Amino acid sequence: MPEVQERDRALAGTRGELPGSDLRESLLAVRGELGHPHLGALPELGRGYASTRLARTIAGLEGLHADGQAFGWRLREVPSVESRAAASMLASDVNVLADVVGEEGPAHRGGLVLSLTGPVSLAAALRLANGESVLSDHGARRDLAASLEAGLAGTVARLREALDGEDLLIRWCEPDAAAALEARIPTSSGYRTLRALPRGEARSALARIAEASRALGVGSILDTGGAAPNPELSREFDGVAVRDPGDATAAWEPLAADVERGKMIWLGTTPVRDGASAVPAVRRLWRLWRDLGLGPEALDRLRIEEEGPLTGISPARATSVLARSAAIAEGLHELSRE
Repeated sequence: MPEVQERDRALAGTRGELPGSDLRESLLAVRGELGHPHLGALPELGRGYASTRLARTIAGLEGLHADGQAFGWRLREVPSVESRAAASMLASDVNVLADVVGEEGPAHRGGLVLSLTGPVSLAAALRLANGESVLSDHGARRDLAASLEAGLAGTVARLREALDGEDLLIRWCEPDAAAALEARIPTSSGYRTLRALPRGEARSALARIAEASRALGVGSILDTGGAAPNPELSREFDGVAVRDPGDATAAWEPLAADVERGKMIWLGTTPVRDGASAVPAVRRLWRLWRDLGLGPEALDRLRIEEEGPLTGISPARATSVLARSAAIAEGLHELSRE
């Protein structure tokens, strides 16, 4: 089921892109700093091609597979060594997650966010047999989106069994959506760009994957990698992930509009390389929140997470960033009660 909200309370989360290669240690760190009521993640670590977000997404496809080529992943209808490796890695990660959850016992009831690649960026990332992007072929795009939707139930079922009752959300990452809509995806030759993806088709593909998530009782977040996504693209999602827009109140107005539409805001604001106190960040966010005309009752729509990937720092430093996100969320809760 979608996450259970705590009234008038901002929570902390994470993008899940963490340093290191030991999943168990990473899970313990995330769940230690972002336990109940906050929201952890199934970490994405630097363990090779089979463990990336894209590989996890490919592993969840129904009836389609991919193999590894010099130019990246190529779509195909039968399993390959690479697709089997991706499926095996995902299964292993879910088993490790189940072990960690089981060891913690029923006292720990947080939530978990799984990051997957959304249908538009997935079509941009995968290639056809001729080496061209799947994005270039309408029929291939349609089949890939259908495969992604059909395979979601299996992925969710495996994670639900591992989570033993904890909430589950999916973060649908669409870093290439804007480029696809603006005809900025290069052809295989690199000399031209692909024709722009029709906006109506993009809207439909995103709406269907959000609806497929909802039908499974799973919350959905749209992350386009920057500012608040266009409302026409994010309409069916439960939340949007955005990077901190700065100190100008006007830059926050699209976020306020999303809050008023009832969406969750996953705000990438916690500095990755700055170890300063959480207090100034709390005061700044509270001031901006009030300047937007948003009151404490709307804080349950806010999720605090790091401003960018944690992959370039030490595991210990990454853990401290997660702790600071939790401290910012707790600070907002306390300040709102004064």
